[in-house]
Amino acid sequence: KMGEGVMAKFEAFRTSKTFPACLILKLDTDDETVIVDGDGPLAMTPEDLAEDTPFSSSSSRWLLWSIKVQRDDGRVQYPLMLVYFTPTSCNSRQKMIYSSFTPFVSSELSIAKVHQLSDLDDLSSAFLERLHIASVAR
Repeated sequence: KMGEGVMAKFEAFRTSKTFPACLILKLDTDDETVIVDGDGPLAMTPEDLAEDTPFSSSSSRWLLWSIKVQRDDGRVQYPLMLVYFTPTSCNSRQKMIYSSFTPFVSSELSIAKVHQLSDLDDLSSAFLERLHIASVAR
């Protein structure tokens, strides 16, 4: 289930005009509740998050990104992207639990495409932009 206040923080995040920004979600395994990790949305670049991670780099998280993408044809898009971060150093039990909850998180947030990330060193603005463009290209 979604923890108390998660959907309210998601709505505020979704409607904010801050780009890039990240809302970090984690699973409270005691009662299997998805909660916001920290105080809420962080106005920071993917590079800043990768460099100064506010959580253990060996723990899984869902990173909800709001970014600005300038397309080659001049259009500007502001996608919401759900990135499932599961590091290779994470224990198997945690990987399994987070993996089983990912479709639920995606459904609750109405975000159809989930991108996977296993190394924070790969996280960058260009990486997120490539993921977005690849997911909407036909």
